[in-house]
Amino acid sequence: MLTHRPLDTYSENGFAYSGDALTAAEVALLSAATDTEFGRDSPARTVEKDGETVRAVHGCHLVNDLFARVVRHPKLLGPAVEVLGGPVYVHQFKINAKRAVHGDVWPWHQDYIFWNRRDGMREPRAVNVAVLLDAATPVNGPLLVVPGSHRVGTLDLRERDAGLGWRSNLAADLDYRIDGPLLAELARGREIVQVTGHSGAVVLFDPQLVHASGANMSPHDRRMILVTYNRTDNLPDAVASPRPEFLAGTDYRPLEPWQGDLDN
Repeated sequence: MLTHRPLDTYSENGFAYSGDALTAAEVALLSAATDTEFGRDSPARTVEKDGETVRAVHGCHLVNDLFARVVRHPKLLGPAVEVLGGPVYVHQFKINAKRAVHGDVWPWHQDYIFWNRRDGMREPRAVNVAVLLDAATPVNGPLLVVPGSHRVGTLDLRERDAGLGWRSNLAADLDYRIDGPLLAELARGREIVQVTGHSGAVVLFDPQLVHASGANMSPHDRRMILVTYNRTDNLPDAVASPRPEFLAGTDYRPLEPWQGDLDN
């Protein structure tokens, strides 16, 4: 669970380290399962512009028992419930690959605008909980954030859909991305921060936090699990063209913590 200091940091900056990392054994299990999911040919898997390198895979908790358990891990679920102040379900699960040398950028953006406009999520009463499967360093494309930017609320951005439907939300040419002049305005008086950390570290960040990541030019992968928890009293409204289940979950049952080890 978060201590008062990380909770205060989360409220002020829009992100915080939980201070309670997964064990090396847990990370090893998750890494092996990640390799399995990266090799699974599925619409839930996205590749980079080269057509081969895995960029991300979504909805793994729907098809893999280990990931179904990890979303209930007390070190992920506990902080999410504490931050949001009530029961939660998984709105989205993904693993960002950021492969060595080939991992492309994620442009500057806020997450909530996608969930609001594409999925009907009424309010940003959600939280992203990230697990670093590999050490995130300054040279392997770490998450970049603008601390405090969540306080500006949801930016009114125009859609840049290139006719790809929901697939345009998963590529480097991202919908609702933030351009240079707006980024400069948002970052005025704020220092852009690299979210680095060791393997197993758990990081929480607000759905309205402005964030991005650069290309991975290093010889080391930077894989990261991202679980988006949403309050069960913040259920999405119906939308005309719902995204697939692996992008926007519809199992709204409140999650209970997993009792026991991940491998049982």
